[in-house]
Amino acid sequence: MLSFLNTSIIYQQFNTILSIGLLIYFIGLIGFIFNQKNLIVTMMSAEVMYLGLIFLFITTSLLLNDPKGQIYGLIILILAAAESALGLGLLIVLHRFSDSINFAYFQQLRG
Repeated sequence: MLSFLNTSIIYQQFNTILSIGLLIYFIGLIGFIFNQKNLIVTMMSAEVMYLGLIFLFITTSLLLNDPKGQIYGLIILILAAAESALGLGLLIVLHRFSDSINFAYFQQLRG
């Protein structure tokens, strides 16, 4: 637990900090929903969504003086890194076989 942080500052600015976390999450969500061309941009948008969630978990953990939120944030960070590694590996394989990472090409596979 981070005891050197002044929790009164966190109490005073909690709404601002939550707004920033939600803004980061919704930027990633908008990028995830409205991207229809590039798989790399979709993966980056998912990572931005993870970043917003981790920010919210850590903020509420510091506010409530409970280390569970920090532990959950660390677990989400580890899972996001594993997901990125797996996704980038799949992208490399798909690019080797088709010389493209366009969504439209892979939606026609249906198999």
